[in-house]
Amino acid sequence: MSARRDPGFSLVEMLAALAVLSLAGLALMNAVTSAGRSAIHARERALAAIAAENVLTLALIEAHPLRGIEDDRGSYELAGTAYEWTIEVEDTPDAALRRVTLTLSDARGPVSELVTFRRRAS
Repeated sequence: MSARRDPGFSLVEMLAALAVLSLAGLALMNAVTSAGRSAIHARERALAAIAAENVLTLALIEAHPLRGIEDDRGSYELAGTAYEWTIEVEDTPDAALRRVTLTLSDARGPVSELVTFRRRAS
């Protein structure tokens, strides 16, 4: 009589399969973590853009009727994040226009910048 072979997997085959499966699992975990970080970064950038638009709009609305908008700085909070902002007003080659630049920063540094042009106050 000949010895009958078991049709199952050997221990070496099982270890190889587990090694391949664990490598695929690590790659998948890395992809999910990276996607989560990207989503958080996108949310932070979107909130910073909204905050910058809010600050610039308020500054333009509250500008002095005769002098127009002027250099200014302050702080603003949105969704639990504190921002520092700076407005710089510069002349342009066109005497009728002024360039208004708003820079918004959080604790890590600048996060958003908006530039607009306004007519010079009369």
